[in-house]
Amino acid sequence: MISNRVFAIFFFSDPPFTFAMASLGTSLPLWRGLAPHLSKDLFKCHQCLRNQGYAAKSIRRYGAMPPPQPNKVRSSLFTDKNRQFFTHSLRQSAAAPLVADAVAETSTKAKSSMPKISSKSVAYWLLGSAASVFGIVVFGGLTRLTESGLSITEWRPVTGSLPPLNAEDWESEFAKYRASPEFQLLNPHMTLSEFKSIYYMEWIHRLWGRFVGLSFVLPAAYFVARKKISAPMAWRVFGISGLIAFQGFLGWWMVKSGLKDDLFAPGSNPRVSQYRLTAHLGAAFICYVSMLWNGLAILRSHRLMKDPVAGLKQLEALRDPRLAIFRRCVAGLALLVFTTAMSGALVAGLDAGLIYNEFPYMGKGFAPPTPELFDERYSRHEDRSDLWWRNMLENPSLVQLDHRILAMTTFTSIMALWAYSRRSPTVKRLLPAPARKGMHGVVGFACMQVALGITTLLYLVPVPLASAHQAGSVLLLTWVMVLGSRVWNPSRTAKLLQIAAKGRGQPVSFSHAYASRSAASSTVKQL
Repeated sequence: MISNRVFAIFFFSDPPFTFAMASLGTSLPLWRGLAPHLSKDLFKCHQCLRNQGYAAKSIRRYGAMPPPQPNKVRSSLFTDKNRQFFTHSLRQSAAAPLVADAVAETSTKAKSSMPKISSKSVAYWLLGSAASVFGIVVFGGLTRLTESGLSITEWRPVTGSLPPLNAEDWESEFAKYRASPEFQLLNPHMTLSEFKSIYYMEWIHRLWGRFVGLSFVLPAAYFVARKKISAPMAWRVFGISGLIAFQGFLGWWMVKSGLKDDLFAPGSNPRVSQYRLTAHLGAAFICYVSMLWNGLAILRSHRLMKDPVAGLKQLEALRDPRLAIFRRCVAGLALLVFTTAMSGALVAGLDAGLIYNEFPYMGKGFAPPTPELFDERYSRHEDRSDLWWRNMLENPSLVQLDHRILAMTTFTSIMALWAYSRRSPTVKRLLPAPARKGMHGVVGFACMQVALGITTLLYLVPVPLASAHQAGSVLLLTWVMVLGSRVWNPSRTAKLLQIAAKGRGQPVSFSHAYASRSAASSTVKQL
């Protein structure tokens, strides 16, 4: 009733409006015939539909219509707005999963994962630690040459960090040293002032060892906590930390061998065991090489990552099979230099450099007589089954001869490898310029080391020359490792370079999957 009344008021209140409504109702079929027919192809984005199949469902519901006239479609405001609306919705629907995956992966990496390549600061820290180990090796040689290593007869890792601070403490330390075999047999007339000089040498050596440990462990914990170090490098750093701790134990184990009469041969001068000295020096060399190699590897990875395409080309050139022989020779050369240095430790432990102070002869020939080289007095078994190896490790004459043979073999191998790199057309062409410079450095340090060794022998092992000869062995091994780092082909860095080269313009730390998804996202943005 009310609705009929309202309709009557509305219909009869305004005659012009009533006339307009009536005329519109009669002309609707005519306007419908003039309107353009909208086709579903108008709103179809073929590239979006290929990437996102489900988008076709939202278009399919409009039904099939005849294709519209192009000029009428462009003139229709309704059509333009619908095109913008559907295109924008398709972009969002296609890009949303990619953006969500990228954000989730980036946030996860930022919170929980280690970097793919360690920071340069880690490399500089490793090289600085290697320099500190180099210094303590040289200073340890001085401590042995001045016969200061047995002046401290106790191992106190914490309380031993401070030297004696008053006269009473000095007298206590001197009394402990007077009870040692070294004082009783070699230094029975030593005064307190002379004792202080050798005590400070050993104390500095031990304090330096503590500094090496702390300056390595504490920064290592910081770099791991701040995620500046890659996961594989973190495990290597953990291993080096354990080796440093083991090195401290080896140092005391070596010193302990010179504090008891039953640990060295009767009638010989009190000294540490040559076996323990060699183990102590060998652990120091391994620790030094580990720090040096990993520091150089990090810096090399950063240099290659500056230009992934050029870096891949460099590694491809080094992967040439014709350079495999050169790489193996460098690895064998590093092992040969290390073995020669360890034989030098045996020479130092037995004071074998004080006999046969001439070169190239040893007495009347190039080698001592055979009965002297294989003396039965060094054998401890009745069947003499240990005759050959005990003479090689305990007979000063044979130990010096072995060191000479190893030294000349090392020098000859270095010169042969240098000639191979210069005379072989293939190696000369394929070998990069930094590797050629590294080969020249190895030759230079080898010549210097041979000259120092011969001079030290001829002048009856003076302290400055002997210390320089020991430092030269570390420098020669250092340069061999530098050469090895320049021809080494790192597989992990090569994979990272491939990822970076494929997704160039994207962050290198992202994975290949994210790089492909980023490429797909950029394709959607072009719609």
